[in-house]
Amino acid sequence: SRFYKIFYTPKASKKERSANNKVKNNHPTVKSIALMRYLVRLVTPPNGIVLDPFMGSGSTLLAAECEGFDSVGIEIEDSYYEIAEVRLANKDALDV
Repeated sequence: SRFYKIFYTPKASKKERSANNKVKNNHPTVKSIALMRYLVRLVTPPNGIVLDPFMGSGSTLLAAECEGFDSVGIEIEDSYYEIAEVRLANKDALDV
């Protein structure tokens, strides 16, 4: 039989989703920054650059920044890009 490693993390909190009420985040799949920090550490080599080609609301970029990595995000939806921009600018309000 096959065994798969399962990751469990709570949903992103309202504070985490909204950058402490600085933006309305309507993205349908906001990831927990704690989970994304773990995954960034797991797969990014020292001095690596994190590429997120489907940036969404920016959780992966926030995680990369928290872990000391440079990152590049790409997002086709203007509204999601704007959410990510606000969340990144207000990282300190997120307690991450």
